[in-house]
Amino acid sequence: MNQRDVMKALTTIIVLLFAGMATAQIKFSDQTFDNGMKYPVAHFSKDQTIADSMNAIIKRNLVDAEVSDFCIGDYGYFQKGNHIELHMICNCIDFAETDHRYLFFSLETGVLVPYTDLFDSKERDKALKKINELISSASDETCKAELTSNGTLDWSQMTYRLYKDGIEIHPQAGTCDNPVQIPWTEISTYLKYNFL
Repeated sequence: MNQRDVMKALTTIIVLLFAGMATAQIKFSDQTFDNGMKYPVAHFSKDQTIADSMNAIIKRNLVDAEVSDFCIGDYGYFQKGNHIELHMICNCIDFAETDHRYLFFSLETGVLVPYTDLFDSKERDKALKKINELISSASDETCKAELTSNGTLDWSQMTYRLYKDGIEIHPQAGTCDNPVQIPWTEISTYLKYNFL
């Protein structure tokens, strides 16, 4: 290995180390209420107060499930940069139907934030314009008709969900079977940070 190859390897290692430190990693463990409902408990080695804040919010969000006679629950999460979307599924005997609950946290503060927090505050208007354009040009097979878009939707008229390659846009009233998918590559210039 010559000196040039060594320098390239060192540069790559340094970039990967800084990228790993810049994006906070959080882990969850399973906890169970007395009624059988499984729910997540956050563990964050970077700052335990952030995990404590998240855990308090999670517990407050599940009070009705905790007091139900019998529940089956599960959860999943999706992290992008310093944000995490937690999806909790509550199937309780006292509920009319299975309940899907989404919580979107900032890992910098440990509190719930709107999905617009993904975007640079100076770029949000441009991001919204781009999202409206992408909704208008989306396939008719998506639920874009339910979004009542003439290119003038505002942030409050949509429901967001993260997926591997971007953001899913659903009608404000809930979810649809075939949401409009906005790839990260289409909106990357408006985000607070780039994802690896």
